[in-house]
Amino acid sequence: LLDYWQPALLDLVAGTAAAGRDRGKPVGVCGEMAGDPLLALVLTGLGATSLSMAPASIADVRAALAGQTLATCEELAQLALAAPSARQARSAVASAIGG
Repeated sequence: LLDYWQPALLDLVAGTAAAGRDRGKPVGVCGEMAGDPLLALVLTGLGATSLSMAPASIADVRAALAGQTLATCEELAQLALAAPSARQARSAVASAIGG
């Protein structure tokens, strides 16, 4: 099973977002990945310009994003990318925001 916190997957998202930014194109993430409040912070920091999720996830993701700056999201993204495993990426980000 795929773990959305896998640093290699996050690196792929970062590369895609950078390519979109360079070409003036938006890059969105949808589904369960975007609906995880903690991961939404990382995706925003990686450069995702939109997040699409199940309606049940919107309030929690909105609250998570409202509590952080873009600069903080970018720092969290770097923590996740630097982690050697998905578990450690999630743990590093959660610890950084006090969770």
